[in-house]
Amino acid sequence: MAVTFYLFTRPDKKGDHPIYTSIYLNGCRFCSSIGYSISPNKWDDEKMKVKHGASNARKVPFNTINSRISAISSKFDTLEANNAKLTKEQIKKQLAEVIGRQVKGEETEESGSVGFFKHFDEFILDGKINHKWALNTVKKWGTLRSHMTKFNKDITLDDFDKETLDAYVRFGATEINMLDVSVRKELSLLRWYLGWCVEKGYTTNQVFSKYRARLKDTKKPVIFLEKDELLKLYEFKIPKNGTEVTLHNMEGEEYKKKVIEKASLDKVRDLFCFCCLTSLRYSDLAQLQRTNIKDGYIQLTTIKTDDTVNIPVNEMAQAILDKYAAFDFDGLALPVISNQKMNQYLKDICELCEFTSPVTVVQYIDGKRKDVCFPKWKLIATHAARRTFICTALAAGIAPQVIMKYTGHSDYKAMKPYIEVAERTKDDAMKTFSNYLK
Repeated sequence: MAVTFYLFTRPDKKGDHPIYTSIYLNGCRFCSSIGYSISPNKWDDEKMKVKHGASNARKVPFNTINSRISAISSKFDTLEANNAKLTKEQIKKQLAEVIGRQVKGEETEESGSVGFFKHFDEFILDGKINHKWALNTVKKWGTLRSHMTKFNKDITLDDFDKETLDAYVRFGATEINMLDVSVRKELSLLRWYLGWCVEKGYTTNQVFSKYRARLKDTKKPVIFLEKDELLKLYEFKIPKNGTEVTLHNMEGEEYKKKVIEKASLDKVRDLFCFCCLTSLRYSDLAQLQRTNIKDGYIQLTTIKTDDTVNIPVNEMAQAILDKYAAFDFDGLALPVISNQKMNQYLKDICELCEFTSPVTVVQYIDGKRKDVCFPKWKLIATHAARRTFICTALAAGIAPQVIMKYTGHSDYKAMKPYIEVAERTKDDAMKTFSNYLK
């Protein structure tokens, strides 16, 4: 292991102990603070991370600190795997790049424009700390970095005139084959970063603020399970491994599929249905502790928005919890797997359930329209569970404003309140939801 983490023996002025990292590469060792502190009773020595739900005296939450720990580990584990031979100064510089710390004596540009990437890590670190970015948000910035590197690794902040932005839009469509909607989202991220650079005084170029690309967009269909589909999935008996089953495509034509990894499919079916029945996002499901479930309620602070929700557990959701009650998942309520793997298995099981109703998706690439028709099972992913909860609850007659108490939504329009119903208490509304599915 290239990297270890530990608490410094002496506390800081707030009473927390600085978190130190010890980096060892090819006989060279370097130790340094990672820039955060934590109380010893909130630190897990074995996992070398801050305990779930904890925060330090400066109110920095566990996921922000652990995100930096993971970034440092990833960086130096990769260097170790590649047999990198670095001096202490080189290790120090690599660490500084990860955590956004400037190395003393490091040269800066004497003249000319500031490079696009120079303050990128500082910006991401600022987002993690001050905006509490989730991991998926950080990944989006990593994608932008990768695309911008391919576009022009030497580009500077002053280079972003209309011609350059136009060229980047064409690059996204022709070189990376991005949909217009994806290019639009990436331009939004780019404006965010460049605007931050203006605020910091790193550039005075503000051409980006008035730039608008001609990109076509269309609303995506809302993918969710209908009542009968949810019930079928919930009760579906997965065949044994090796079983060859006969399925039908959108046109009704038969084809064969062999069942593999039954245990994983069974687990993913339960996890997805649990989210359908409780409105939890995957990120919250992945962190759901047994201690978060008290007296028939799920009580937690969501990862994405930091909203505190209090969700009654209905009978069907409780049955899933009971199924795994005798197993130990290190404090977790359910046996969670990665989001990527879960999406893969989810499509497999929905294919076995023959959710084949056709769904047409309109796509634009470089302004050219392309209509693509998919069987529904190909479009089912973890977030469809949350949509399933909302759509099922609305169909059951639960008021949108009540549903918002479960989901943590603050924007009433996002709930599509097309059904006007009388206000109900949260408990009565959950009973209505549960009864509707019976």
